[in-house]
Amino acid sequence: MFLYPLKRTLFVYLFILVSIYLKEVAPESDQGQPSLDNAESSADSGTLQEGKSIEKGKDKEEKDKEKAKDPEKEKGKEKDAERKERLKRRNPKVEFCYLNSKSNRKKLVKALFNVPRTSLELLPYYSRMVATLSTCMKDVSSILVQMLDEEFNFLLNKKDQMNIETKIRNIRFIAELCKFRIAPAGLVFTCLKACLDDFTHHNIDVACNLLETCGRFLYRSPETTVRMANMLEILMRLKNVKNLDPRHSTLVENAYYLCKPPERSARVSKVRPPLYQYIRKLLFSDLDKSSIEHVLRQLRKLPWSECDAYLLKCFMKVHKGKYGQINLIASLTAGLSRYHDEFAVAVVDEVLEEIRLGLEINDYGMQQRRIAHMRFLGELYNYELVDSSVIFETLYLILVFGHDTPERDVLDPPEDCFRIRMVIILLETCGHYFDRGSSKRKLDRFLIHFQRYVLIKGALPLDIEFDLQDLFAELRPSMTRYSSIDEVNAALVELEENERTGSTDKVNSEKHFDAEKPSSRNASNAVSANGQNFVNGNEENGGIHEDVSDSDTDSGSGTLEQEGHDDEELDAENHDDGSETQDDDEDDGGEPVSDEDDEVHVRQKVAEVDPVEAANFEQELRAVMQESMEQRRQELRGRPTLNMVIPMSVFEGSTKDHVRGVGGESGDEALDDETGGSKEVQVKVLVKRGNKQQTKQMYIPRDCTLVQSTKQKEAAEFEEKQDIKRIVLEYNDREEEENYGLGTQTLNWMPSGSNRVGSRGSMGGRKQW
Repeated sequence: MFLYPLKRTLFVYLFILVSIYLKEVAPESDQGQPSLDNAESSADSGTLQEGKSIEKGKDKEEKDKEKAKDPEKEKGKEKDAERKERLKRRNPKVEFCYLNSKSNRKKLVKALFNVPRTSLELLPYYSRMVATLSTCMKDVSSILVQMLDEEFNFLLNKKDQMNIETKIRNIRFIAELCKFRIAPAGLVFTCLKACLDDFTHHNIDVACNLLETCGRFLYRSPETTVRMANMLEILMRLKNVKNLDPRHSTLVENAYYLCKPPERSARVSKVRPPLYQYIRKLLFSDLDKSSIEHVLRQLRKLPWSECDAYLLKCFMKVHKGKYGQINLIASLTAGLSRYHDEFAVAVVDEVLEEIRLGLEINDYGMQQRRIAHMRFLGELYNYELVDSSVIFETLYLILVFGHDTPERDVLDPPEDCFRIRMVIILLETCGHYFDRGSSKRKLDRFLIHFQRYVLIKGALPLDIEFDLQDLFAELRPSMTRYSSIDEVNAALVELEENERTGSTDKVNSEKHFDAEKPSSRNASNAVSANGQNFVNGNEENGGIHEDVSDSDTDSGSGTLEQEGHDDEELDAENHDDGSETQDDDEDDGGEPVSDEDDEVHVRQKVAEVDPVEAANFEQELRAVMQESMEQRRQELRGRPTLNMVIPMSVFEGSTKDHVRGVGGESGDEALDDETGGSKEVQVKVLVKRGNKQQTKQMYIPRDCTLVQSTKQKEAAEFEEKQDIKRIVLEYNDREEEENYGLGTQTLNWMPSGSNRVGSRGSMGGRKQW
């Protein structure tokens, strides 16, 4: 007979349960009289009593003698006996197996049979206990099976529709005993056939419970598989013939497919190359806070030409890993970006694409995926892989995507609040960084729009409402929570008025500031014959680059506004000065401007400028200017420095000297055009006599190597500046033509036709080249 192993603890637990039902056995065991059969006990009762009386008399005499001899020992023994009794009471031992008698076995069967009808979880343990005891107590299992069979027939014939729990307990007990091969399979098939013959009401529940408990066991057993298959076919025929209610129909289908699952092809596991398996092991198994440096080193050692695409695919499966490890994936992305820039860019692009795809599909099965990608985007911002403009663009995209299309009810139904959950996740991840400067103003503005979106949704689920309260308490504890849409609209109107007033005041203050410095603007726009700028007779080393860089820094402080209210002018001094110079030239005589004097007119159209593209353009322009400045600084570092201070007498002199030439980087002077084509060039040489510094004028032949190298260097620098200016202006023209079409901006053409300069609006953003 096949029996499952039973642990000692389970034995103790079950025997304690049995001892609760066998309270009458305890007095007999305490007296030391094993309960024998009735005949044996009546025959030997007299002899046992006589023997006990004689033994008791002897024991009393010995005890009296011992008490008289040693009273102290007696007291100690009594105390020990009392302690033992207390221990026995506290830890009662079940010795039922040592009291094996027919009456006790009947009591055991009765205790097992009377299991509570609501405690169906005890049936497998009771069945295991019966199977274990049946090896030494043959009649326990047979008596229990007989009692269960009689109860089943009684309940079936009674046809009472009130005791469904008792019927289910009875049939499940029989099925559990069948799995231990205590109840014969024929009994189970008899019970199942009886239920199928009258397949109505409670009989359907009884048959389904029987099949759910031991149906698959009988179907998979070789000796009963044919008969069980026939029974299952009969069950499905009855289900199709009879008009069963939905509950019974579902029960029958579940029981049938639990016994005989539908056939399907075997699942084919993916066969991945060893390199891919190692990548998955690093990312999904080994990655944690303590091993992130090791994982980063191992990923850097991989052959990127072979596995960069698969590595990107694994990085994008953050929804299949642990939610708490998303920040570690972002940290790995930041670490790899130092060595593989294109990989970090690809990760950011894929994350943004996945977020937009989730908004376009709005499938319930993608909820976990969408939440993970929102968290991933926030962590990428925390590791400085994306800009704040990307975060705010994503936030506004979540609120407005699909609202201007006929598919609005599909993309964002009124009862669907999952977009609110997405915004909460993103702001909980990176919102605490928006606490100062322009990012703080942007977040304040967005939270007002967000409140309007929330109020449109109506009543929110409690979990989302609690998350909203936590979000505002963490990011903006003092922000007003509006209770109606009218209040939010009024707040938005007030915010727009304040921003419009602030931007107007800012523009006026900048114009007033520019008007107070006419001399500096005119000096900066003075152009010599070769097209270089001069100030007080000296050429500014890298002056153009420094002016542009400073203006970019000023304009960048107020850029990247979502609604375009805080856009600033790029390089206000240079452009305004140029326009004023042109106006002055037209007033003087209307003379055409030379090819070397590139004039740029600023025509602001704040409402038509895309802040994102402008921000990207400004970023790239600033990078170009910064690179040019660094190159100029490196060139200056390579030259020997002079510890001599230029005397003020060099900068003093007549106006004619200032017009004739200025000291260049090497101390040479430019050609004096007023001398009528002289063959010599005048230069000033700085000499030092004692502690005094003096200058002397010298005349160097025009064909001298020093003069020729200086002219070539100045021409190369001027050409470089003109190329940079031309590239910037041509790029701006292309952007304006693409965004607003030809003819929307007035284009200013130079008289020579070589350079075309378009009007440029406010530069409030950055653009990739």
